[in-house]
Amino acid sequence: MNRWMAKRLALPILILAGFIVISFLVPVMNPGYDEVVDYLSDENGRVIAAPPFTPGEMPPLGSDKLGRNFLLLLLVGAKYTVFAALAIALLRMVLGFFFAVLYTFLPGFVGRFIKGLGESFQYIPLVIIVFALLVPLEGAFHSEILPSNRYFFIQVIAIAAVTVPSLGIYLGEEMKLFMGNEFIQVSRSIGAGRFHLFKQHLLPQFRRHSIVLFSEQVSQTLALLIQLGILHMCLGGLKIANFGIMETIPVYFSETNEWAATIAINIQQIFLRPMLVVVPLTLFAVLILCVNSISATLRRSLIEGEGSRVKKKVKEEILEKKISVTKDLFTLKQ
Repeated sequence: MNRWMAKRLALPILILAGFIVISFLVPVMNPGYDEVVDYLSDENGRVIAAPPFTPGEMPPLGSDKLGRNFLLLLLVGAKYTVFAALAIALLRMVLGFFFAVLYTFLPGFVGRFIKGLGESFQYIPLVIIVFALLVPLEGAFHSEILPSNRYFFIQVIAIAAVTVPSLGIYLGEEMKLFMGNEFIQVSRSIGAGRFHLFKQHLLPQFRRHSIVLFSEQVSQTLALLIQLGILHMCLGGLKIANFGIMETIPVYFSETNEWAATIAINIQQIFLRPMLVVVPLTLFAVLILCVNSISATLRRSLIEGEGSRVKKKVKEEILEKKISVTKDLFTLKQ
């Protein structure tokens, strides 16, 4: 890693690492971070506030409907949000790559059929497809037939799987263009098989682009999680707690406290307590900004070669400073 890349990757990576480290530290340093507070009372024991508390009553961001500190819940849920996005993006890349390899070596008429079928699904929002796939499992989860951890695992696979055809077709078309190069044809003419072409040519070419594609998939996954949260579908599912004194009011809550679930839980409070929705959306925006910054830097360095050009230019400038031209054009002073 050159200095040009390191300078531009330092801040976004530091922010992502900070979220993850703090997310693990909060439960250790404050085990009662998710304690339910039914009400706040003054010195005389009189009730002065009921949840959700305002930032003034429970600083710095107030609480949710159950009276839990909102900032601590967001910090704890950061690791689930980040790691879920990384796992989904990694699964997309692995499955998409193998789909692309199969697509590349398929007969022409089969490849055209798959491409046409895949392009037709690009006009349907992914969030609708994921929602339609997972809605039947919501009933099983709420009836406690499906455990939360297993539901979480199924959701990760489903969110990853819906993008595999489009990503595989995209990579497959790039691979077909690459396979059309003259040196590939020469390798084929001297007896190179498909496995040799895959190992010696396709795999090294894919490695260079894989990091950039991975960061782009992370960003897209985070955006998809926001949309699913607005539709009240979250990783691990939402559970119901009874809330209220005079009457029982069901309130949704999440065991993971990942940020999309936080949006889903509080979306109905957006006009009364906009902070409960705006803050997790802002944190999502920060994550996506960091990932996009990393992706842009990697693209400029690994694919466009910007870092190498900058490094070469710096060397030339240093060399020019060392060598000065005298009035005699045929004489150089070192």
